[in-house]
Amino acid sequence: MPRTSKPADVRSAEILNAAAGLFRQHGVGAVSIDQIAREAGIAKGTFYLHFQSMRDLLARMAEATVTAMAENVERVIATSESSPYETLVLALAALKAVEADHAPLAQALDHPDNVDLQERANIALVLKVGPLLASVIERGCKTGDFAVEDPLSTIQFILAGQAFLLGNPRFGWSQDEHGVRLMATLRLTERALGARPGSLVSAFLAVLAGAAPGSAEAGSLQS
Repeated sequence: MPRTSKPADVRSAEILNAAAGLFRQHGVGAVSIDQIAREAGIAKGTFYLHFQSMRDLLARMAEATVTAMAENVERVIATSESSPYETLVLALAALKAVEADHAPLAQALDHPDNVDLQERANIALVLKVGPLLASVIERGCKTGDFAVEDPLSTIQFILAGQAFLLGNPRFGWSQDEHGVRLMATLRLTERALGARPGSLVSAFLAVLAGAAPGSAEAGSLQS
């Protein structure tokens, strides 16, 4: 029976999925193009019909990850019946869920050779996710959860700043230094959004620690 040819976008998605699975199992540095081709059930030459190199694949995977983040956040916002304050925390949890699922990719982008790919991903994050979070903050300004004159510019500044300060390996922060700057970022975010002092920091920390917002482990969002 002759082999059926698949549309380019379908085949590319299959290769990306195969690569993602291998990266999760072995780490990016331990996976070759030959392995990805075998996992996807294609010839090595077919890989090069869709991706110029491993670096090109990483760039496309980073783009797909940011798109998944935006879709996850958009879904949470569209279905949330909570207050704008709680919805913003849930949106952060949605971001972290996708990030955790793509941890090997994040580690690969942290490599000095891939700094430009990391920056491209961060720019896409600011442009795609920023407007979604801004819509929640705008609602929060009307309900009294937040008080900020320019929600979009403010949240984009926060996203860009934390991505560069906390996600750039060139700073060489120790774990303690990273923790101090994370706390500073959370406090600045709270103040920039005009939230009640202490209200967002504890909720954000709970999300970063992996606790579900509103759970007993996270504590009450309004505490």
